[in-house]
Amino acid sequence: MIRAIIVDDEQNNIKNLSALLASHCPEIEVVATATQAGQAREYLLHFRPDVLFLDIHMPGQNGFELLKSLREYPFEVVFVTAYDAYGIMAIKFSALDYLLKPVSIPELKSAVEKIAKAVRQKKHNLRLENLLHLLDKPTKDPGQRIALPTQKETYLVVVNDILRCESSNNYSIFFLRDGTMHVISRPIYEYEELLAPYGFIRCHQSHLVNKNHIRSILNEDTGYLIIENTIKKIPISRQRKAFVMSQLK
Repeated sequence: MIRAIIVDDEQNNIKNLSALLASHCPEIEVVATATQAGQAREYLLHFRPDVLFLDIHMPGQNGFELLKSLREYPFEVVFVTAYDAYGIMAIKFSALDYLLKPVSIPELKSAVEKIAKAVRQKKHNLRLENLLHLLDKPTKDPGQRIALPTQKETYLVVVNDILRCESSNNYSIFFLRDGTMHVISRPIYEYEELLAPYGFIRCHQSHLVNKNHIRSILNEDTGYLIIENTIKKIPISRQRKAFVMSQLK
């Protein structure tokens, strides 16, 4: 069994999530619930859970402040939150998973699959440490790592090792300098804002490129970008050409 603690300031949210886990994720055992950070901190030390389902916005200490108050993180964290642009941005960079309220059953099952894999592997929770680092010390350092959660595994990748990202329906394909690629089940627009501070340019509806790795520009049609280590031509859309050229000056 995977031992879990749920922290949310709304008791109804705790009941709803507990019921969903009991009905659809029998491998999860909810060992404790809490409605505020102080109580949650005590339960985390006492029960030593495998996973913490954590709300972000709570009165008093919020979810991020709770995490920063702890000395160690021997558990996985899944955030359960209403939409929040800054919170979701940080989570997509680093956390194991996040769920938007109201929680859907398919997304909950997907999160539990990731939890089970992480618990089995017993890996040190680098994702959470990375999250806290991002919250404490925002950086545009291209050496910063981000998490790319694929269906089978979450990869921690140095930002500057990403050459480009290509859209495929509701998926995003990341191409890395070492020739590997990762398919992420998130649309490309979700990564545009996240990667913009690191020099990534949305040159086309389906393409996001790292300008640090642009080798040349082809003056054909509306233009193409050539990325190092590849001969593929990345199109520049007519609507974005002026923006792309301004970013490359």
